[in-house]
Amino acid sequence: MSNQLPKEEYSQYRWVIMALMFSSFVLTFLARFAWPPLIPVVVPVLNMNMSQAGAYMTAFYIGYVITQVPAGMLADRFGVRTILGISLVLEGVSTWAMGSVGTFDTGFMLRLLTGLGAGAVMACCGRALMEWFPPQERGTAFGLLLAAPSGGLLLANYIVPSLNAAMSWQGAFQSIGIATAVLGMLIYFLVKTSDEPRGEKSFFGGFKVCFSNRNIVLLAIAGFCLMWMELGLATWANAYIKNLGFTVREAGAVLIWYSVGGLIAPVVSGWVSDKLGNRKKILLLAYAVSAPLTVYFGMQTTLSMLNLVGFIYGFCSYLANPHLSLMISEFAGKEWAATANGLTNFIFQLASMIGPLVLGGVIDLSGSFNTVWYMMALGPLVGILVLLPLHAPSAAQRGPQKAA
Repeated sequence: MSNQLPKEEYSQYRWVIMALMFSSFVLTFLARFAWPPLIPVVVPVLNMNMSQAGAYMTAFYIGYVITQVPAGMLADRFGVRTILGISLVLEGVSTWAMGSVGTFDTGFMLRLLTGLGAGAVMACCGRALMEWFPPQERGTAFGLLLAAPSGGLLLANYIVPSLNAAMSWQGAFQSIGIATAVLGMLIYFLVKTSDEPRGEKSFFGGFKVCFSNRNIVLLAIAGFCLMWMELGLATWANAYIKNLGFTVREAGAVLIWYSVGGLIAPVVSGWVSDKLGNRKKILLLAYAVSAPLTVYFGMQTTLSMLNLVGFIYGFCSYLANPHLSLMISEFAGKEWAATANGLTNFIFQLASMIGPLVLGGVIDLSGSFNTVWYMMALGPLVGILVLLPLHAPSAAQRGPQKAA
């Protein structure tokens, strides 16, 4: 039986697709960020240092960047449901297995496998939304999708400490792994397509589209700069707050406020851009405000100010996220949206792979967190310079305006 719906069913079913893509992204980020809240708990058990703790995030991103490009190519050629379903099952099984890890090396390999599974998610989700949503709704759609990373980070800092308290750090990993694998199976059976990709489509056609488009290249570099800041904060904020003398749960609460801000911002930003346009201006504003907020957050030492500044910081920094992916997708067109998102997210996530290890090394060498905030703030400052020559997608690149 075909998984392609007749045209008249697109309009209503697009919200089912939206819910499935959002859930995929949330659980992927939950699996990804289950580790930072557990660093203070697991590091003493496994006799690790902070550089090794950072290496677990680096291991995830090694796997994550490896599958970005091939996953995008496969999704453009064969469709979303099989690629995304298999990827989530792999991610879930490897996260579940982290609950029985006993050595640093075993944990490193499992985090690498988790990253391999997670690497398909952005490309598949971007392709699905480009298929199902008309141009005048895509800012809202991508805003909802890009709220999911903050949703996953929020859940990680809210649920993981509770799971750790209720069933130990082993049970926390196992619970998240089971949920992710189950979602992967649901994705396989429930995701349909409004525009079935053709199996004979060239694997490498999207490369020419992406690398010959100056605007896609600029957005890829700007995304690298943003990820340098966002993933540095997500990895090391828990340890910084714990170092100030607060509990794991209190540190998690600060990241919850940061995540709430990051959850709200993409939805607001995407909706506003659908109504008013000016996506480039929103990007520049978000980058300009995020740089000083990074340093200011690192100056806070009281729980009340960490919570307040964390919320504002999360809101401002995540205003940019939906527009990077949406503009990349529109420049590439629906036909190559997955390949374009895979290629550019590969570049984005090089920062996520390098940053935690570099910043962890700086903490070990200096014995404090002071320097890392300034290093993180350099990301959005460089990003502003990269974004200045960017042009908006043309009407032809955005596609027809009538509803799908």
